[in-house]
Amino acid sequence: MRHVETLIVGSGAGGATTAATLASAGVQTLVLEEGPEVLPGTFRQFSQDQMLHQYRNRGQLVALGLPPITYAEGRCVGGSTEINSGLYHRPSSALLEGWTRGWEIEDLTSEGLDPISAAIERTLHVSTFPNGVPPASAFLTTGADRLGWRSAEVPRWFRHDTGQRQSMALTYLAHARRLGAEIVSGAWVRRLEIREGRAVAAEVEHADGGVERISFDAVFVCGGAVQSAALLLRSGVRRNVGRTLSMHPTVKAVAFSELIGSDPRDVPVTQVREFAPDMTIGGSATDAPLLALALLPTAVGVRDVLDHGPDAGIYYAAIRSSGRGRIRVLPGMRDPLVTFGLPADDFARLQSAMGRLLLVLLAAGSERVVPSVHGGQAITAEAQIPQEVARMTRRAADLMTVHVCSSVPMGEDRAICAVDSFGSSHEVAGLIVNDASIVNGAPGINPQGTVMALAIRNAEHFLLERGGQPGPREFA
Repeated sequence: MRHVETLIVGSGAGGATTAATLASAGVQTLVLEEGPEVLPGTFRQFSQDQMLHQYRNRGQLVALGLPPITYAEGRCVGGSTEINSGLYHRPSSALLEGWTRGWEIEDLTSEGLDPISAAIERTLHVSTFPNGVPPASAFLTTGADRLGWRSAEVPRWFRHDTGQRQSMALTYLAHARRLGAEIVSGAWVRRLEIREGRAVAAEVEHADGGVERISFDAVFVCGGAVQSAALLLRSGVRRNVGRTLSMHPTVKAVAFSELIGSDPRDVPVTQVREFAPDMTIGGSATDAPLLALALLPTAVGVRDVLDHGPDAGIYYAAIRSSGRGRIRVLPGMRDPLVTFGLPADDFARLQSAMGRLLLVLLAAGSERVVPSVHGGQAITAEAQIPQEVARMTRRAADLMTVHVCSSVPMGEDRAICAVDSFGSSHEVAGLIVNDASIVNGAPGINPQGTVMALAIRNAEHFLLERGGQPGPREFA
């Protein structure tokens, strides 16, 4: 049996920033990642090969309900930051104030997070396109402008001088390694051992089937909203865990126009923010397999999908839902059961979101637009939108999400919170949750900027509580 000062379970946005923060302060740090280590650039972004090697269950995950909602998780060193587009938002002061009031969170302010966010943005080279957005992004901008809707380019962690996305594997994890942190891939934590109210060890199953017990002084659980909650439940930590899963339910449509010029390696960076934060319209990755998935339930079908090329683009509309999901662990099953209840008023807002999505794509100059709905028809005029929206019933809807969070909510109200204002478990000493699990509800923006800022904040608080001193937040 080996012993480490701090064990980190998961290497995504939360785990990587936690590892770099602890290692910068000289704390012995071991990161365990269930998935493999894949060198950046090995697979084309959003390709079938990437889904096979870097996604959990090849990207086919679903929250059961009526309608079901598909979602994706990264399962590799760097987590979901290796498979997404790196779009970045800072959390607004209004968002943080709302969470503070609703969940009794201490010391959560823009004044406190903004310096952390600024360091993250410099470290990750968060920026916009230097010479104008690509055609698929400009297409959405055109539609918004013609309708008088507000839109904007969303910055992302990307080095435009090298053409390289700045994922966790290239940045925070690499920095943590340089400072002595150890990162072990192919290591699944079955459960945490809890003794006399304190987390003391992890039971780890390695890719070769071997099982190891690793003891620690403290453990940071950073496996993502679904997997972190599942690990806590498997370990007997249940109070307020896995009952408040939040997400951004999302509808899709396929637009056809020679103006789109989709790049299968990238996603549009323009978002329509006219109705934000409750509703956002943007663009998705569009390669042949993803295009086939979007068209599969429709009346258009997939027979000619390979002929569409860059003249087709997948676009989405997402809402902030008041619904809540549930995570359950089942005997003999490695993956948890995820369910999500979508309230009637949220489904009505999704129908409205679909109508607005079809409208802006037509306004942009689409020759035809196909809503990703069972039986969906291609439309060419605004007058056809109501009929297609009416077609989107609960049984016909084809919903997805890329943002799941809030399964282990933070705050001082122990009646509703699983961890305190800095991620420490209310039940178990030495156990800190530090990822999207603690985000208190769907934020209406890509949550990874918020997750990283909170993770660094909480890791620094951990160091200060132990009498340590945090190191520099920014590095080359």
